[in-house]
Amino acid sequence: MRTFKLSGRLARLDLQAKVVLVLCICITPIFLLVAFATSQLTLPVVEEEIRAMGQHAARNLSEEIQVKRLLGQGREKELEQRILSTFYLQPNVVQVDVYRANANATGFELAATTDDPASAGPPPGGSLPDQPLSARTNFEDGTGYWEVWAPIRPKKGPPLGAVRMEVSLQAAASLGNAVWKIMAVAGLATITCLILVLSYFLRRTIQNDRKLRLTENENVNLSAQLRDAERQLVMKEKLAVMGQLTASFAHEIGTPLNAMGGHLDLLRGDLEKEGAKESRMRRLDILRDQLQKIENIVKGFLQSTAKPVTQFQLLDLNKVMDKTLQIVSPRLDAMGVRLDKSLDNRLGPVRAVPLDVEQVLLNLLNNSLDSLQSKRRLTPSHASRLEVFSRYRREGLAEWVELGVLDTGTGIPRKDLERVFDPFYTTKAVGEGTGLGLTICREILEKYQGRLEIDSKEGAWTKVTLRMPYGANA
Repeated sequence: MRTFKLSGRLARLDLQAKVVLVLCICITPIFLLVAFATSQLTLPVVEEEIRAMGQHAARNLSEEIQVKRLLGQGREKELEQRILSTFYLQPNVVQVDVYRANANATGFELAATTDDPASAGPPPGGSLPDQPLSARTNFEDGTGYWEVWAPIRPKKGPPLGAVRMEVSLQAAASLGNAVWKIMAVAGLATITCLILVLSYFLRRTIQNDRKLRLTENENVNLSAQLRDAERQLVMKEKLAVMGQLTASFAHEIGTPLNAMGGHLDLLRGDLEKEGAKESRMRRLDILRDQLQKIENIVKGFLQSTAKPVTQFQLLDLNKVMDKTLQIVSPRLDAMGVRLDKSLDNRLGPVRAVPLDVEQVLLNLLNNSLDSLQSKRRLTPSHASRLEVFSRYRREGLAEWVELGVLDTGTGIPRKDLERVFDPFYTTKAVGEGTGLGLTICREILEKYQGRLEIDSKEGAWTKVTLRMPYGANA
């Protein structure tokens, strides 16, 4: 269980933490091993240097004793002072003993010592050495030392005595420990610096990788926006061409229609003078009414393709909503639709062209009424309801005004919501819609940096929200 918990914690670490952990696990033991090996290799070299130093000091002392004849009778005090001087001048020397041969050269005796005579070590082999000797041994506490012997001998003849020194290796052990600690600290410092440097470059690499991914995402988004802009441009070009064709078509039909209407009026006058039958006059009126309808349709085409005068005004959108509702009130009453209004009277004025806002609201209201009418055909007992609302919304530093229309009509299928703004796409029956209404509404709102949002549940309701920012200009 603990293994699983540890694995889970390791898995949650980021890449930088994992790299640092691997470096610590791999490099730290190597540095510690190198530091230990260095200290162990250094120790024999230092001990050998201490042995050579001890031999040199013992040899100098033996030569001085020989030259000054300090082994003679009555010169014990001077000899003792000389070995004490050597003892104090050599920090690694812990004991100095001087032996001299008996008068008959058959034995030896302790002439002077810096310590208790009982602690003086006997010569090796039970006789005074005639050559320099050294041996490594340990004190009772385990500390090592060199036992160094240097013979005191004249130019000719047997040795007159010998100098024995105990040279401690405590300094060598201390130096080895110091080397070990210094190497360990240096190794850890090196590892720390290495980790910091690698962490810095790794962090920079991760940041650059994130920037690269963000740039790639931005490029993808920009490419999508470019494709969308190209698609909208193509649609606008199609609409422009359709507008030109419509205007040309309406203009060409308008001339003969005007001529036909004038001749019908003249014909009616002539028939009245001749006292024509009432049935003929009625037929003539029917022809005139149908011709008037065609003329109205042509005028509507021409008005829709003409560019309106853009006069900006400070608009009370609640009043614009009420005015638009009055336009569609006959249809509301005829269909028996219940109207619910929830208008925020605290809304401030918005600078816009009145005709633009009226056109958008009228289109949205007519779409809702068409949906309610379709629902009434499917369910005659359906209680139709239309709700309009206005409200203020703040998002960060941006201030928005919202106008909305909600109906309980047939709704829009979820798969069609993304296509309702496409030109010539409609969910209405054939002959009931052109598929241009919402496209025109969206283009109008884009002039004010606004937008149109649609949400719907098929068979239940549809809500369309118009959003315009305060202070927007076309």
